[in-house]
Amino acid sequence: MYPLEVVTPEGIVFKGEVEQTVINTADGEIGILENHMLLLTNVVPGKLRIEIPEEEPKEYAVTHGVIDVRGDKVIVLVEEAFGISEIDVEREKRLLEEAKAKLEERETLSLEEIENYERMKERAEILLELAGVKVR
Repeated sequence: MYPLEVVTPEGIVFKGEVEQTVINTADGEIGILENHMLLLTNVVPGKLRIEIPEEEPKEYAVTHGVIDVRGDKVIVLVEEAFGISEIDVEREKRLLEEAKAKLEERETLSLEEIENYERMKERAEILLELAGVKVR
C-alpha cells in the first residue's frame, strides 16, 4: 500500500492508501505498485483505475497531466479528473464536432490553434469512448 493523490486545478479528487494505480501515459498504460521505481512522465487522456484492497476499483476519466512516482508516494496532476459516469456525452460530441470542423480549415489556423483543436478532438474522442460511445 502507498499514498496516492489525484489533483486537478480545482483541488484534490482522490487521496488515500492504494494497492495499485493504472493510468495511460505517453508511453502506454502503466501499473504502479508499492515500491515502484522513481518515475515522472506525461499522462494522456484515458482511464485512471485505483485499486484499494477489499473495495471495488475506483475509475476516473482523466485528461492531460503528469504522474510523479516517488519511493513512498504517487501524485497524479491532471487538467481534469471525474467519474466516468459524469462524462457529459452531448457536450463531448459537440466539442468533437467543433474540433473536427476547425481542423478541416487547418490552413487558416495558427500552429497553436491546430494543437489546441487536436487536443480537444483527442480528449473528446477518448472521453466518449470511456462513456461507451463509438467515435472512431
